[in-house]
Amino acid sequence: MKLFVVASMLCSLLQAEMFEPFLQKAIENSPYLKASQLQIQQSQEAGAILTRYKNPELEVEASYFDPNSADGEMGFRASYAQPIRLWGVDDQKDALSQANTESAKSTYLQARAAFVRDLSLQYTTYAQSDLLKKLADEERLLAKTIYEISKARYEAGTISRGIMLQAQVDYKMLLGRVQALSLIRQRNYYALLKYAGIEEELALETEHTFIAQTHAMQNPERIVLQNRAKQAQASAKLNSNKVEWMRLMGEYEKEPDQDIFRFGASIPLAFFNTKTEEKRIATLEASRSEMLVKNLDHQLRVEKRRLEFESQNLQILQKMDEDILADEQELLKMYEEGYKIANINLLALQDVKSRLIETKERLIKIKIERDRNAIIHNYLQGNYND
Repeated sequence: MKLFVVASMLCSLLQAEMFEPFLQKAIENSPYLKASQLQIQQSQEAGAILTRYKNPELEVEASYFDPNSADGEMGFRASYAQPIRLWGVDDQKDALSQANTESAKSTYLQARAAFVRDLSLQYTTYAQSDLLKKLADEERLLAKTIYEISKARYEAGTISRGIMLQAQVDYKMLLGRVQALSLIRQRNYYALLKYAGIEEELALETEHTFIAQTHAMQNPERIVLQNRAKQAQASAKLNSNKVEWMRLMGEYEKEPDQDIFRFGASIPLAFFNTKTEEKRIATLEASRSEMLVKNLDHQLRVEKRRLEFESQNLQILQKMDEDILADEQELLKMYEEGYKIANINLLALQDVKSRLIETKERLIKIKIERDRNAIIHNYLQGNYND
């Protein structure tokens, strides 16, 4: 039976999926990211609309000369007109179209980076509940060992029934705690699958450690704001043209006694609609985006200092608790042996056991905090932009 249990545990461990493949699967399958990516195609189509030419105009009409006479003759007129963009407008429209597409791409990349960040944070929530449940299992085994020792000593007549019952109650309470933590773990597990957009139930390992990257890229939110500023600047430049189109015309008219050819151009006169307001709005939007970039830079500098300070202190706390844990493990072993031969009472043993579990629980929480610190750090400096 023991061999079967060990074999089952080994199979479960081997089948557990690592976090990185799980993350990649979530990115590939996420309907949210697929929907966000469609904005790039929409922007490209909008760019094609922005840069396309207007359709030409063709007019044809027939005339009948001297309708009161039986010798009346037919004539006709045909004209062709084509709107033509003025010099330089094409380049400015192309620049605006390209800026719009780049903005859409950066918005998608920021959404993808935020998805990786948030999914990673969701994973740490699940990992914490799983590790705490495993710790509760460990505490349950310790309580079971103490209860079995107490039961053996009670049967040998070296302790009272009340002391034995205290150990029994402690053990049964931990059974309930394990069950409660198991429920929390399952809630967090399904919340993780829900956010990832994955319906398949996977056995996920929870020992993954997130490392703060040293090579910095560019913050994804900053890229979005910069591209919005470029959009606005391109729009302002395009709107500086009071007139964008002129109309070239050609006409042929056939009359009974003569043929008439006409050529001309029609240019709008910008007396009333000079696009001053459109240009001013675009200029203000560019200035607004530049101010937002400066504000974001300030926030990033402060947040990075906070994360660095937090990371250093978490490392110190982890080292301190690891040293304490080593002493507590040695002390628990000594107290267990002492309790067997009645040199240590039950309360002292349970106190040592509780302190050891508390230290391990602190170490779990420190690990999770360090992981979250690294995740936020990597997002802020653009390591999730790929």
